Amino acid sequence: MNNSKYIIFNVVTLMSLIVESHSVSYARKTSFEVDQKESKVGFMIKHKITKDVYGGFRNIEGNVTFDKEQNSIVNVEAKIDVNSIDTGNSKRDRHLKSPDFFDANNFPFIIFESSDVKKLENGKYIVTGLLTMRGITKNITLRGERKKNINNKKMVFSAESLIDRQDFGISWNRPFQKIAGMMVSNEVKILLNIKVNEI
Repeated sequence: MNNSKYIIFNVVTLMSLIVESHSVSYARKTSFEVDQKESKVGFMIKHKITKDVYGGFRNIEGNVTFDKEQNSIVNVEAKIDVNSIDTGNSKRDRHLKSPDFFDANNFPFIIFESSDVKKLENGKYIVTGLLTMRGITKNITLRGERKKNINNKKMVFSAESLIDRQDFGISWNRPFQKIAGMMVSNEVKILLNIKVNEI
């Protein structure tokens, strides 16, 4: 075999190995889609006058990439409709959609994209990623676990995170009496209970 044929043979072999490797990698990774009806994206914030305020978003889209061979999540993406916010109080919901808080007219969606997923023991995970809200993007960390695995076609996850709303330009507040501090806490707890179905 002359040198030119030898080089061509090796290039073809290398390309075949690369394609095969990617095919195997793709085959073992499965995409799951968020089940809107069975999923909850919630939050909790402390309030000086009323009880702690709990709320959530009714409309969420998202995808989870799962590696069946490693039995692990490898990627998470989510898109939340700000106008679907629901705290059980329509007046408060309108205020939360206003420029004082989420400014839904100018920033109608909250976006999350994972950058790193660490699998721990007993189905627990630490997911780090970029959260974009009101046009501001910050790194956040979600700590959660896989709660159910239904016939390998459906999975349920729960997760929590703490963020500072000031980091995302949500700074509205009012003083509550002279010595009691501000009315609304800056710390917000994110509460997730997500069901995904294999696509």
